[in-house]
Amino acid sequence: MAVISQNERELPIRDNPELESFDIVSTYHKLLADDPELTMPVAAIEALIEALSQSSAKTVFETMDLIKTQSAKLRNAVRNPIALTHGTDLFQQYLVMTLKQPGPDGKETNSHENFEVVRQHLMRNGRLFAQRAKQSREQIATIGREYIRDNYTILTHGGSRVVGTLLGRAAESIPGDARRRFKVIHVVNDDRRTESLRVVTALRARGVQVATIPESAAAYSMGKANMILVGAEAVTANGGVISRMGTYQLALLAKARKKDFFVAAEQHKFGKTFPLDQFDLGFNQDILDFHANKEAQEGEEKQTKAPVADPVDYTPPELITSLLSDNGVLTPSDVAKMVIDLMY
Repeated sequence: MAVISQNERELPIRDNPELESFDIVSTYHKLLADDPELTMPVAAIEALIEALSQSSAKTVFETMDLIKTQSAKLRNAVRNPIALTHGTDLFQQYLVMTLKQPGPDGKETNSHENFEVVRQHLMRNGRLFAQRAKQSREQIATIGREYIRDNYTILTHGGSRVVGTLLGRAAESIPGDARRRFKVIHVVNDDRRTESLRVVTALRARGVQVATIPESAAAYSMGKANMILVGAEAVTANGGVISRMGTYQLALLAKARKKDFFVAAEQHKFGKTFPLDQFDLGFNQDILDFHANKEAQEGEEKQTKAPVADPVDYTPPELITSLLSDNGVLTPSDVAKMVIDLMY
């Protein structure tokens, strides 16, 4: 069961007259473009805070209605809405919990005076979400450092910011703990070569020996790896992960070769998504293009969509050893409990 139902996608979106000049989709994309370190869930949260600042909503009901409406606009505007949906869901839950707290005068927050205090607090501290997200990577790097040992060879792929931070910090000395001496096998996808080489270049600059291999050599190289370390776009309600295409096959290979498979992911990526398999993500990636005659197909007007630009796959929890998060080292079952506590 995916988090975004078809019925939810088809709900009519009501416009707020005060937000006619505000485009949450453009705001979201601009936030991501202006700050390459920003994750999709946090960009979605910041876009919602900006929408809130543009509105003169004066009650809890008006505010929640505004957030739900703007969240729906954002989800419907992107092809893969999973990561940003985890952000909008988290922000809605945060807002509900905040609004339930007594105001400074001891009255309920839904009194006008106390509600305005909460609203102004969100406006002033909007960037705190991004700052805390970046701090989360440093926390994960500190935790994950303990799992990287001298003479280890670590296999990874993609351009995960948190994985890059973790490996980079492990290669540095800190008071009372010498730098780790390890090697990295980096699986490079030709379509995303630039982001992979960014991570590779940064590691080599710290003195880490890195070998780059094509995806076709992953199984061949798996025997040299001591552990596999990947990032995630989203962490699902059952402790699985949705990440860049190719993560699932690395997890399968690791399982077959009895290698530890670690996922590094910040808590703001946790959410209610619960896919049953690769084709139950709530959107169509158009990866499989079946036809019998390629030449004839190319001569006709194609009716199908182009494949999604950044395809993802789903790695189920049984293939994951542990998740390294800013809340510590978690098993997939730990994650499931945490999602229930966060979202329900």
